[in-house]
Amino acid sequence: MGADYTEIAIYALAVFFRAGAMLLLVPLFNQPVPIIVRTAMAVFLVITTVFATTPGTLDIPKHWTELLALAVREGFVGFMMGYAIAFIFYLCQVSGRLISMQVGLMQSNLFNPILAEEETALGTAMTILSIAIIFATEVHHMILLAFVRSFDLIPAGSHAIGPTNATNIIRTIGNIFRLATQMAAPVIAVNFIVTLSFAILGRTVPTMNVLVLSFAVRIVLGLLVLVLVSVVLAQILLEVIEQTPLRMMQFLPTR
Repeated sequence: MGADYTEIAIYALAVFFRAGAMLLLVPLFNQPVPIIVRTAMAVFLVITTVFATTPGTLDIPKHWTELLALAVREGFVGFMMGYAIAFIFYLCQVSGRLISMQVGLMQSNLFNPILAEEETALGTAMTILSIAIIFATEVHHMILLAFVRSFDLIPAGSHAIGPTNATNIIRTIGNIFRLATQMAAPVIAVNFIVTLSFAILGRTVPTMNVLVLSFAVRIVLGLLVLVLVSVVLAQILLEVIEQTPLRMMQFLPTR
């Protein structure tokens, strides 16, 4: 019976390492969140996972070096799943900066409490919108289910951890810039038309201060187009958010 309790304790500790590493990378549970709340969330994931899964064959660490190796392996798995979730917020950050650059609102930075850093107003708004979509569509339940499911694919304490699929990671990083460009494409088109129009107007009427006028027109037209395509931006975010559980599974370092 003592051995059973020891195995369950080691299994719970392995789950805690994986959950802690995942939460460490997710902006929702990163620096702005107190350590007590993050620890409580990790403990909640431990309790849920221990009751929902079975330890299987788990090697009991006999030395502190083996326990350290267990923590590193589980932390790496959790880190990869956390990166798959953080992809949503990286996309909001990049697309928000790209759109703000085209509209001319790069100087209107706000403190983003989720990322704990200065961010453009549009980037902060898109981050808040993505969080609202996550909870409105109950994708957070699927994320928790994917975390529990990861112990079926890679059991806790498993030595059968293969190299991470670098192709998936590189493709995901590329998708950040591809999707951000798609989201900013209408605003980029408007900026191009405004710049070209005022360039021609400046040559036609040399006495006109085209710099000041183009700045105001760029902001007004850019925000107007942004409002018109807001539904499309939300749809892109929704598709990215819904793919998060699958992305978590794809990032697992399985053989």
